[in-house]
Amino acid sequence: MNRIGLIANINKSQAIWAVKKVCELLDDKGEEYILDKASAYLLDREVESLAYEELINHVDLVIVFGGDGTFLKAARTFVKNKVPILGINLGQLGFLTDIEIDKLEEGLDKLLAKEYIIEDRMILEGVVIRQGKVINKAIAINDLVITKGPFSRIINLETYIDNQYVTTYPGDGLIIACPTGSTAYSLSAGGPIVNPKMKSLIITPICPHTLYSRSIVTTVDEEIKVSVDADHNEVMLTVDGQDSFSLLSKDIIKIGKSDLVAKMIKLEGYNFYKILRNRLHNNRV
Repeated sequence: MNRIGLIANINKSQAIWAVKKVCELLDDKGEEYILDKASAYLLDREVESLAYEELINHVDLVIVFGGDGTFLKAARTFVKNKVPILGINLGQLGFLTDIEIDKLEEGLDKLLAKEYIIEDRMILEGVVIRQGKVINKAIAINDLVITKGPFSRIINLETYIDNQYVTTYPGDGLIIACPTGSTAYSLSAGGPIVNPKMKSLIITPICPHTLYSRSIVTTVDEEIKVSVDADHNEVMLTVDGQDSFSLLSKDIIKIGKSDLVAKMIKLEGYNFYKILRNRLHNNRV
């Protein structure tokens, strides 16, 4: 399996045990692995480690210990090098992670036996245009979100699909998600659940100040354009709920499918609808 990268959310209470256990199992199997430096501090022995960003060119597969947030950061980091990622769930819902903590050894055995598939997941690319110039670009595994910031005043988001005006959303903001992100913020805002194997874009308003606003699902080849109309300077564009960029009134955000794809490892027996049922009912069986 060549070299496996290990990255943990060191703030999770089960991280120490999980990382130690996986290292022991990999040692027993004679597999080569390397940790990011923060995760290496969880162990009581010296192991090979590199800074997080340096792992990109030194691993062929990554195992992430944490919740969806940890997974999302890793997926954005390694997507350009086409490194597949497997998640061990130390969080709550964990729609993106594949192995539950109580089935760690079983899951790792499947991985090492190559009893898995690699799913190519579409991701988003967003471009911010101000006064005719591109001032920021971002990729997102789940979603790009335009929000009003801390003020209670609504913002108006003039929305186009393939340069055709659709509507203006007055409210707290707008979520543009891909199918992988349909079970994240978009779901909480009332958006549809979309099978992650599909290729589409999902537009979901946040607390719309209207009686008729609904989510819209577009084709993957269409581009979404949003023009910001706000009377304050606290509007933000957030990427997967982790990175953010300040927006001004009259800024234009263009969002579409990225040419990059996220490679996610799914172990034998994985089924999206089973995961969906278990997660939404807080049942991880």
